[in-house]
Amino acid sequence: MPVWQQIIEQYAGTDFELVAVAMDAQGADKPRFYMEQAGATFTCLLDSQNLLSKTLGFKAVPNGILVDENGVVIYQKFGGFDIRKQEMRDLVSAWLTSGVMPEARAASTERVEVEPRVHTLFEEGLALLRGCDMDGARAKWREASVIDPDNYVVHKQLWSIENPERFYGEKVDMNWQKQQLVQGL
Repeated sequence: MPVWQQIIEQYAGTDFELVAVAMDAQGADKPRFYMEQAGATFTCLLDSQNLLSKTLGFKAVPNGILVDENGVVIYQKFGGFDIRKQEMRDLVSAWLTSGVMPEARAASTERVEVEPRVHTLFEEGLALLRGCDMDGARAKWREASVIDPDNYVVHKQLWSIENPERFYGEKVDMNWQKQQLVQGL
């Protein structure tokens, strides 16, 4: 989030608007910490129900979607859109400066098919979590993870309730998350 805040400040006074979406089933208090840490002045919405994944067809975060002034999506990358990487920062800066996205840089707009049962299990787990049944939520999300082992969005929700110290605090443990994916957990 700090890099996005730097971009907001760099392009202040332009028509650029950033809207971030945090995906966290545990509610707004979890991502709020990171917004405050970054001194973020941009809008951050919360998708606690996994609606974007279901609607747009992705299994991983972070994602980047660039929309022009006419509401046309001119670039999207699902999974791996990390603004801390110079390549991504350069892409966003070039677009904001020129208003044009070179065809060669445009990312795929293909949807990833997610097994409908995975969405159903996610929603059932969410209902259990909201009813304070952590074990029930874990069981549903673990079942969804078995059906779709490549679905990082589901893994993240499961891991964050099992290992909050790896997700919430001064530093998110990305190396641990990568190890979990490699190990197929």
